[in-house]
Amino acid sequence: MSSQIQTASRITKATVYLFGAQVTRTAAVTARGGAGCFVFSGLPAGLDAESIQASVQGAALIRSIAHRIDYLPEKAETGNKDALQKQLSDLQRQYGEENSKLQLCDLEEGFLTENRQLGGSKAGLQAGELKEATAFYRERMASILAIRLESNEKAELLRLQIDAVAAQLGSAASPGQDPASEIAVTLAADTETAIEIELSYFVRDAGWTPTYDIRVRDTAGPVALHYQAKVFQNTGEKWTDVKLTLSTGNPGVHGECPALSPWYLDIAAPVHPIQAPFNAAPMMKKMRAMEMEMDEMRCEEIPLPVQAKPAVTVTESVTSVEYNIAAPYTIPAGDDGQDVEIAMHSLSTKYRYYSVRKLEREVFLLAAVRDWESLNLLAGEASVYFENRYVGKTFIDPRRADEEIDLSLGTDPSVVVTRVRGKDFTAKTLTGSSLRQTRQWELAARNLKSAPIDIEIADQLPVSVNKQLTVDAVEVSGAAHDKDTGILTWRFSLEPAASRSMTVKYVVTGPKDAAVALD
Repeated sequence: MSSQIQTASRITKATVYLFGAQVTRTAAVTARGGAGCFVFSGLPAGLDAESIQASVQGAALIRSIAHRIDYLPEKAETGNKDALQKQLSDLQRQYGEENSKLQLCDLEEGFLTENRQLGGSKAGLQAGELKEATAFYRERMASILAIRLESNEKAELLRLQIDAVAAQLGSAASPGQDPASEIAVTLAADTETAIEIELSYFVRDAGWTPTYDIRVRDTAGPVALHYQAKVFQNTGEKWTDVKLTLSTGNPGVHGECPALSPWYLDIAAPVHPIQAPFNAAPMMKKMRAMEMEMDEMRCEEIPLPVQAKPAVTVTESVTSVEYNIAAPYTIPAGDDGQDVEIAMHSLSTKYRYYSVRKLEREVFLLAAVRDWESLNLLAGEASVYFENRYVGKTFIDPRRADEEIDLSLGTDPSVVVTRVRGKDFTAKTLTGSSLRQTRQWELAARNLKSAPIDIEIADQLPVSVNKQLTVDAVEVSGAAHDKDTGILTWRFSLEPAASRSMTVKYVVTGPKDAAVALD
């Protein structure tokens, strides 16, 4: 059997997927004539044994690769534990010396107290002798008190230091150590030669999530979209100055195609509710109020940083995209994650304002981005900066986009949309057994900006799902009407200081005793 050689290695590369990472370690070793077994220790216990690969550069061949779990790994801090043990012994010796001083003080004080009857005779001492004895007694007692005070302070400080070092030593020497993986690579070489072993394996406690910065200086220019990644790893390993590759692939998904099973259909038994259905309207109203409060908050101006275009090369395959980061990165284990710049895109954009005044009083500025398909974007959170101000967060989801992606740039108080009840808001007409109810809303849009704007306003008519109820649109002021959803949409331009009014009026006819919820 070939001897086993503990091999020092470092992580040089990591291909990080959305879930998991392929880690590559490199070790420089000397292979002697014959077979040699090089052991990589202290690796993550949760690495995927099936993913282990090894290659060599040099005149040697790989005979075998073996993986095992070490449940009693030796800590690398053995030298540190020895130093802590020596420090603890020194502190305990000093603590003992201070206690000895205190005991001597107690003995001397007791001796002096017992011999206060100076001279031992009835005649007593002469005045000079008494004076000299009193001075000696006072001097020694003062010295004893000073020594006791100083020793007590030193002993208390030493006790605290002893407790701290003992706690640290106990942690370092704890028997409850986590298991670790070991990989043994057996090589065969004809002669003694220097070679380099490259070892790679897959770990699941790592990944990255896409994030974006959307920066807009004004509505006359393009959108600057900064594509970033938040890279994290909880493997317990040190990723120091590692060459990163970010991949949109997911090796954790199994490679088997799904298969359909028979779909059996039956009539379900009726379910009788035992309580009233949940009414979500009050909660939705409260959530909208909270969102309005957050939208009204404004941060102080933040200058747009000048960022150089990152050195990243993109490799596309049939199923994934890889971003090869040129600069090395250090990703601490167990940290919140490291921001990595992927790309910066300058996007030609068409801006418009958007309002659903029925639900939200604020008017939103949207940036409609075209030709986004070639950007390889993933769904992720975006921080929005407009006119040198941070305005909030939005979410980019290319899966729900068509030809355009609408990016929300926050609200603009310079564009105002109002919605008030019209004069026929509560009109009712009873004809036989039928009741006609009229609703009327007056909307108005006003541009308070110094430049013209494009604006889109949405409202709605109810859609009947009961044959006994009919909805007739009386006035929609030229809005596009989707009869399947009832959505009304107006799109128009407004010059500076200009305004435009719209009317929504409809009649609902149904049985006079029917309860119909109308706004």
